[in-house]
Amino acid sequence: MRIALFLAALLMGSAAAFADDIVIRADIAEATVFLSGAEVTRRGTVSVPPGTHRLLIAMPDAAQADRIEVSGSEGLRIGPPQLLLGHVIAEGALDDPEQATARAAVQAANEAWSEARNDLAAAYAVRRGLEAQQSYLAALSSGGPDGASMPADMTTLSQNLATLGSETTRVEAGINAAEIENRALADVVADRYAALVAATANLARLTPFDESIDGVEVTVTADTEMTVEVAIDYLSDAVHWEPSYEFHLDSDTGALKIERLITVFTGGTARWQDVAMTFSTAEPNRPRSPSELSPTPARIFEPAQIGLMPQARFGDAAPAMEMVAAAPQAVLQTLGLSISYAYSEPVSISAGGQTTLPLESLALETQTEARAVPRTDATAFLVAIGQNDSGEPILPGQASFFRDFELVGEDMIDMIADGAEIELAFGPLDHLRLIWIDRSLAEGDRGIFVTANTQERRIAFGVENTGDRSETLRLLYATPFAEQEDLRLSMTLAPQPNAVDVDDLRGVQAWAFSVAPGETKLVEMGLSFAWPEGQELIWQP
Repeated sequence: MRIALFLAALLMGSAAAFADDIVIRADIAEATVFLSGAEVTRRGTVSVPPGTHRLLIAMPDAAQADRIEVSGSEGLRIGPPQLLLGHVIAEGALDDPEQATARAAVQAANEAWSEARNDLAAAYAVRRGLEAQQSYLAALSSGGPDGASMPADMTTLSQNLATLGSETTRVEAGINAAEIENRALADVVADRYAALVAATANLARLTPFDESIDGVEVTVTADTEMTVEVAIDYLSDAVHWEPSYEFHLDSDTGALKIERLITVFTGGTARWQDVAMTFSTAEPNRPRSPSELSPTPARIFEPAQIGLMPQARFGDAAPAMEMVAAAPQAVLQTLGLSISYAYSEPVSISAGGQTTLPLESLALETQTEARAVPRTDATAFLVAIGQNDSGEPILPGQASFFRDFELVGEDMIDMIADGAEIELAFGPLDHLRLIWIDRSLAEGDRGIFVTANTQERRIAFGVENTGDRSETLRLLYATPFAEQEDLRLSMTLAPQPNAVDVDDLRGVQAWAFSVAPGETKLVEMGLSFAWPEGQELIWQP
């Protein structure tokens, strides 16, 4: 049974003295990720001396966790968990081997950068010394009141000039060499700094613990020294997954391949490294109970009474004949049969990041149909019809639709239950151009025949095949119908439809056409309406 975690508790309320504070890390090892939230397990290993101790478990997402339970190996007695905030630890004290290597790389890169800067500073000092010598030699050779005077013994002039020239040459050569060395050392400093930045970024990517940690603390008691594994189980609302799909249709054979993907999202600062993940379609946060019902009495009123009902004033009693607002319908939401996908490989996700994982693809057989709705569309569309016989449901999600390897669109799909019929559209068929003509408006005709209580219309609709091969298509049209006894409707259709009231929709008719290249097929519809005088017809073709 899980133990409730009181997030407001910062310290344990026990007066007992603990022999040691033992700080450990417990990384995320397993997780069952729901469509919203996750059940997470962290694991860590610790050596516990005899006696009672405080076990401080570093857990960055402790404050966002719910229903925490801490368990350990047999023989270790564990108290109830309490929230731990801001506990100070030594830098790198909880590094794993990869983080320790990365932290050592940062330290080495920092030392190398510091050494390169020292070398550059020393090289600058040498150059400044040479520049000072150069200034002195210039003063000697410039003459005048600030320059060197003529030697008293002229026999030493040649020797003095030779010495001045050789020293000038030496100093200038030294300055040039120092300049080259300084540029090279400056490049080394820049390279070492870039290496330090890269090493720092690599350490940050591994999300090491800071010098203060949040987590969970528990008391542990052992009779003898023992090395045990500690497990922390909790619920997290910072994780969820979404399905997405690629539907690939072979328009010649009707073969439908469904590539399935799972995208996992994590929030907060927790690091997910090599986690054994199971993805469940269950939603623990969905409502558990059906809605409550309220009585919905049916009442009748005289039309005059409805219009003359007095407005209630504040403090008045309710009128005898009150209008009852419609209560919400009772909707029972059930969890149904959830499905779990145990991912075959460990999953790693950066803190607050996401990753997309492939699932096993599905293969279905469908029948393709060119479907035409000429009153509203400009072209026919390719539709794949079949059954989900994969043995599992296809969950709602974002989908990309490919027809013969060409992307034709993206859309959200609804739930397709196991065994349910599938009907998916795969884009327009531009060579099947749809036609709709109101012949009542044709030039030279008598036009729309309308009197006060009659109307006659003639409509033509169909398809033109501008492609280079014959096509079979299904044409749908919603023809008018009359439900009132006083409205008389006479309708002629040529040719007659192959199906009427399609999908139990009254008036929706269907025609099956085979259309050769360059051929046009039309349906001619004649309509005649009659109704009593003083009333109006509400209908548009």
